[in-house]
Amino acid sequence: MGKMKKILAAGVVCYVAYKLGKKYLKENNLTAEDVFDSAKKKAEEFAKEAAGVVPSTKDGESEGKKVYTFGKEKRIGLVQLAEGVTGLYDNKKNYPIEKRVKSYSEDDGKLYVYSDAADYVITAEPFFMNVYVKDKAQTEAIAIALGKQYSAEELAVYNYGSSEKFDAQGMAEKAEAERVAAEQAAAKAKEEELKAEAEAAAKAEEAAEEAADAVKEAAEDVKEAIETTAEEVVEKAEEK
Repeated sequence: MGKMKKILAAGVVCYVAYKLGKKYLKENNLTAEDVFDSAKKKAEEFAKEAAGVVPSTKDGESEGKKVYTFGKEKRIGLVQLAEGVTGLYDNKKNYPIEKRVKSYSEDDGKLYVYSDAADYVITAEPFFMNVYVKDKAQTEAIAIALGKQYSAEELAVYNYGSSEKFDAQGMAEKAEAERVAAEQAAAKAKEEELKAEAEAAAKAEEAAEEAADAVKEAAEDVKEAIETTAEEVVEKAEEK
């Protein structure tokens, strides 16, 4: 596939995500196939935007300069983490929403952000974020991470192309409860281990003391036996 064809294909995918995110908020029951045909007509124009806004990303190292802010309060920001690496940040929470941004655009008061893992549709006033996860294997992890940070009034998580909303907050609470339970179980196991070690040490000490007493008694018995034998020898010698 030539360079132009790759850009065109990327444009189709990004435009589908754009249309899906925009209409999803109203219809809440739309798949990518519904908008794919109309996406072809505007793919070339959108591809130029997708190819030029943000380069493909790689793992970042640290926070860098802001390249774009969104909303009156500038709560949401696109940050250049390193060369070719852009992240999506919630400046109010100082929270990294996404560290692998591929492209973004703003339309009709909404910010559309695209990454390999998920697409984000963010409204500034009032703040609300719809997240469309592309890889179902990552849905739980993404929902839990965001559910810890945002309430149901601020966040909705879907699998891409599905209208079923995940209970991100409930998933986050369950994960936290499981984490706490695991920590408590580990602490309990460690406590039992230390208790068992202490009991074993006490038994070993007791056994050592008993062994010492036995050795002492045996030594006294030997001493007594030697003394008795010596006395008997002396008595026999005197009789002769």
